[in-house]
Amino acid sequence: MVRIMRTGRVARGKFPQMIQFAKEITEYIKAKYGSQSSAYMDSFGEYGTVRWFHDFESLAAFEKSFANLMTDQEYWQKVSKAADLFIEGSITDTVMTSL
Repeated sequence: MVRIMRTGRVARGKFPQMIQFAKEITEYIKAKYGSQSSAYMDSFGEYGTVRWFHDFESLAAFEKSFANLMTDQEYWQKVSKAADLFIEGSITDTVMTSL
């Protein structure tokens, strides 16, 4: 099992828009790509941290899905509308494998 975690920090004053975007993009990815996807906001720790989790059977399955996502124009349109919702430079990706 492979889990991908994307983390970003919400820009000041953008919480309602970020919550809407997080739900929308998660549902889009689940519906279009069938991946196990979810979104969370940290309750403690660094204020305004949003995390997306996507689970795949293998690195090969992730790579295939990622390649499709990179050419998905509808996905990029949704993401481009959300550019001002994040603190610049705060987005990171982490790839984990199960033990």
